[in-house]
Amino acid sequence: MSAVPDALIRTFAPGFGPDPELHRQFAECGRVVDLKAGQAFLRPGSRVDVFAFVVEGTLRVAKTGGNGREITLYTVDAGECCTVNVLCLLSGDDSPVDAQAETDLRAVVYSRDLFRHWMETSTAFRDFIHAKLADRMVAMMTLVEEVAFQRMDRRLAGYLTDRVARAGAAELALTHEAVAADLGTAREVVSRLLKCFEKRGVVQLSRGRITVRDPERLHDIEL
Repeated sequence: MSAVPDALIRTFAPGFGPDPELHRQFAECGRVVDLKAGQAFLRPGSRVDVFAFVVEGTLRVAKTGGNGREITLYTVDAGECCTVNVLCLLSGDDSPVDAQAETDLRAVVYSRDLFRHWMETSTAFRDFIHAKLADRMVAMMTLVEEVAFQRMDRRLAGYLTDRVARAGAAELALTHEAVAADLGTAREVVSRLLKCFEKRGVVQLSRGRITVRDPERLHDIEL
């Protein structure tokens, strides 16, 4: 197996500090995997055999309820790893979620045995994993709080504001179905609220696109 290019290793290796042996294993034992947007990394019920670092693109992790409605649990960006991926490797359980490439994605993957070896022998790796698990737990608690207690118009406004900040552009290539899946609600609810936002002049809607015209007013809007 050829070594993973240094440029990819530099995406995540600095988070482990000066550990030459660990960095060497990152380079020599990894395998580069490319996924097209929409391609699956994990499926519900699938066996989890590899540990992955995302080095380019975004991975979307979602859960589908018995009624067919989907909610985005979190996304994994460059330099990060998937929490469900980690938990399944630790427990031996199959995946309970869908994890798909939201964009074209590149990852470096390692075997289950090597992941477990690092957890047992590397303090730096173990501390990194524990920190990521703790961060994700806080984020999931925030998501539960939003779903349970926050009005959908406020969640939608916050979602659009966050997407504009991440994209660095006011025009977002988003369908109403995609927004509904991210927020765990019905497409009809999203469409109705977006129409209200459009009437207020804070967004402009077109086929497959949402343009945020006034981010400041969107942040403070009350329906």
